[in-house]
Amino acid sequence: RFQKVKSPIELVAGTIKLVGTHRSVEEGLTAFNTAASLMGQQLMNPPTVEGWHTGKEWIDGGTLNERVNFAVNQVGDASKPGIADIIKRMENGGAPLQPKDFVDRTLDLVGPVAIGAETRAALMVHAETDGDLQFGTPEQKQQSADRTVRIVQLIVSSLEYQFG
Repeated sequence: RFQKVKSPIELVAGTIKLVGTHRSVEEGLTAFNTAASLMGQQLMNPPTVEGWHTGKEWIDGGTLNERVNFAVNQVGDASKPGIADIIKRMENGGAPLQPKDFVDRTLDLVGPVAIGAETRAALMVHAETDGDLQFGTPEQKQQSADRTVRIVQLIVSSLEYQFG
């Protein structure tokens, strides 16, 4: 576990898949090449004939910041198909969802992502702040959608998501 750091392109591709955008060739794809370059991996231009490094070489102060910002920004839009699907699947027939179930279900839908005790504790503090997810009224549904987006953002910024 945590023996391999996702390369920038693995992180970019996995995050794009999660948010459900760019399922085919369309405008905007070149921005992802720029994002990967800012994280240290310029596509089609490895640093040596050996190719790109694998492992912790992908992480330093600047690239870690770029990685987290990229993932958090991509999942922050509830209208993106993958995020909208996660929100819809949280409703589970409209029954309230307790914080523990909220965290577990979100981790499953994002990955599944296996997390450590420290990350789970942080997610639980966040999930317990506003109590159960409620879906009875339009206001409750919107609040639950906003909470879901925030917890997905916390998950993609975690060590476990970054280290795949």
